[in-house]
Amino acid sequence: MKLVPLVLVASVALGTVLAPLRAAQAAGDVETLERLALLDLQRCLTETKEGKRAKKKLEGTYAKGQARIEKKTKDLQRRFRDLQAKSSMLAEAELIRRQQELMLAEQEVQQMSRELEQDVTEKEAVLTDTIYKKLEEIVAQVSLEENLQVVLVRSQLNILYFNPQLDITNRVIVRYDKKHK
Repeated sequence: MKLVPLVLVASVALGTVLAPLRAAQAAGDVETLERLALLDLQRCLTETKEGKRAKKKLEGTYAKGQARIEKKTKDLQRRFRDLQAKSSMLAEAELIRRQQELMLAEQEVQQMSRELEQDVTEKEAVLTDTIYKKLEEIVAQVSLEENLQVVLVRSQLNILYFNPQLDITNRVIVRYDKKHK
């Protein structure tokens, strides 16, 4: 995903980004990096009103699917107990037929579970992408207004320390919520 010009959202360590810039600056090829900011994309996704609505929608989809799976699982367990209780009274051919039915039913439940996970993952990707696209616009506006040269994605994996004054996440969330109600 590429953000608008002048905005760099990176998932690399701060030193990795700044080292080439310092080398280029020493060679006189690049102007000094003076305005840097950080953005916590995960917070933007979870704390915007649209992000909260998306999360509720996903949770609802998952809960409905999970309820269907649990209902099938309980029915499967009931049928298994019933077969165990009657197994000594059934002919061998009938016992094998019912065992096969149970195995197919168990495979159906497993397939339902995989499909639910896939469905929720796909919906999450679509909702996330929609929010990301809107965030790009907001970040670009904030960057221009605050004369930022670089905006980095803040995460525990790639930013070991930062001055909290560099974090524009709250401003972006507030502006996002005002624009996208």
